[in-house]
Amino acid sequence: MSRPVELSEPFAQPSLEVSHVDSGDGVCVVTPAGEIDLASAPKLKVHLVGLLDDGFRQFVLDLSAVRYLDSTGLGVLIAFSRRLAGDGQIVLAEAPEPVLHLLELTGLDAQFQAFASVEEALGQVRGAGRVRVMPTLSPDAEIVLGLAAAALPFAESAADELRRWVRILSDHGEAGRALQRVGFTDTCVEPAAVAGTAGAPAPRAQAHSAARVEALAVAIAADREAATVSTVDLLLAVMAAYGDAFDHELDAHGTSSVELIDCLGSSPDPAPVG
Repeated sequence: MSRPVELSEPFAQPSLEVSHVDSGDGVCVVTPAGEIDLASAPKLKVHLVGLLDDGFRQFVLDLSAVRYLDSTGLGVLIAFSRRLAGDGQIVLAEAPEPVLHLLELTGLDAQFQAFASVEEALGQVRGAGRVRVMPTLSPDAEIVLGLAAAALPFAESAADELRRWVRILSDHGEAGRALQRVGFTDTCVEPAAVAGTAGAPAPRAQAHSAARVEALAVAIAADREAATVSTVDLLLAVMAAYGDAFDHELDAHGTSSVELIDCLGSSPDPAPVG
C-alpha cells in the first residue's frame, strides 16, 4: 500500500465516520470524517453504494473533514463512479490541498470535478445542463487495468513500468493487435521486466500509475463520446503518460509512434470492444 497523504497529525486510533444529507431531487451530500485508507475505505464504499441503491443519483463528496487519504480511497471513488448511470455523477467539495495535489498527480482531476464549497458543488449537480456521462471500461480494458494494478507495484523504474504496460497491452484487444503488427508481442519485452518476485515487497511502489493511465484513458474515450473505454484508449493514455520513454521503447524495437498510430487507424475504434 502506498504511503498515505497526510492532511494533519493522525490520531492514535485511525477511524472513519460517514454521514449524509438528502438535498432533494436525488442529490445527496456525503461527508466522510477521519482517515480514508486500506482499513476504512470499504466503509465509505458501502455507504455510497447503499445511497445509490436508495435512489440517489447525484453525489457531492464533502472532504472538509478528511484528515488522511491514500490510493485506496481514490480506488473507491473510481469504482463508484463506474456504477453511476445516465445523469449520475459524483463531484468533490472542500478538498484539502494535499488531496487536490494527489488528484492532479494521478490525473484524476480530469475525472472528478472539485469545488471550493459544498454550495458550488450542489450548483453543479443541480445545473440545467446535461451531465457528461463518463464511459465505462470494456471487458478487455478492465482485464488490462487489473493486470497492471497487480504488476506495476513491482516495477523498479519508470522504464520497467512502461515495459509492463506494453507487455500486458500487447496481449489484449485492438491495442494488442496493433502492437503485434509493429513487432511487439508478450514475449519480445524482457520477461524479467514483468515478472515480480512472489511474496517479495515492492521495490518501488507505483500505486498511482494505473490510476493515472485509467483517468487519461477515460478522458480520451469521453472526448470521442464513446460509451466504453477500449484498450486503444489505454494504449493512447500510456503513450501520453510516458511520452519520450514510450518513443524510445518503440525505437528500440525498430518502429515508431507514427507507425503504431497508423496501425490503430486515424482514431480509436468506437465499438464497445477491447
